[in-house]
This record gives sequence, structure tokens and C-alpha cells, in this order.
Amino acid sequence: MRSDDPEDHYPLYPLGMLRRHGLIGAQDLAERLPDWTERQLRDAFWPAYRSIRETEAELEQVSGIDGGERVMLLNGLPIFVSEDIWNFQVLAGPELMDRLVAALAHPRPPRT
Repeated sequence: MRSDDPEDHYPLYPLGMLRRHGLIGAQDLAERLPDWTERQLRDAFWPAYRSIRETEAELEQVSGIDGGERVMLLNGLPIFVSEDIWNFQVLAGPELMDRLVAALAHPRPPRT
């Protein structure tokens, strides 16, 4: 994405993406599950995500050779996922984060 917004470029990136989708100050999955390692979160996130998914749309994505960031609309609510070789981060508002944390704490078969 080409943008003149300073928040879309290092070192402020991805603030622009978060701001555009109302995710500044959103809850961080790692902070909600402090006893989990990054590897545990990374491995369990997508199955938990799929288990609560009713509707989904991709709003914005920036990717590179090592991974990237994206904002999706999950069940009508925005969620930010940063996934690359260096880190894994998930940000969402409280309603969606509560559902994700519950799905991670009590896994169930994914919806098809």
C-alpha cells in the first residue's frame, strides 16, 4: 500500500492500520493470556479463530517475504493479526477478545 501517512511507515507502522479500523488501544491476546508462550498462542490461535467464525472479511493487508499484518472483520468486529518470523500479535476489542480467549481456554471443533 502506498501512503503518505507517517503512521503507515516505519517506525510508526502499523498505527495507521490500527487507527483506520478503530483498534488503537485494543486488547492484546498475549496480555489476556500471560501464561501462554508466543508459540502456544501462534499454534492455537487459528483453530480458535475458526471455531468462533460466523462471518469474515479481509479489510486491509500488508505482507512481506517474512509475513505481515492484516485487519479482518470477524463476526462484524475488527481484529488485527501480525504474524511473521519475529513475532505474533493479535489485537481486538473486548467483545471479540472475550470470545477468542474463551475459545482458546476451552477448544471445540471448528465450524465448517
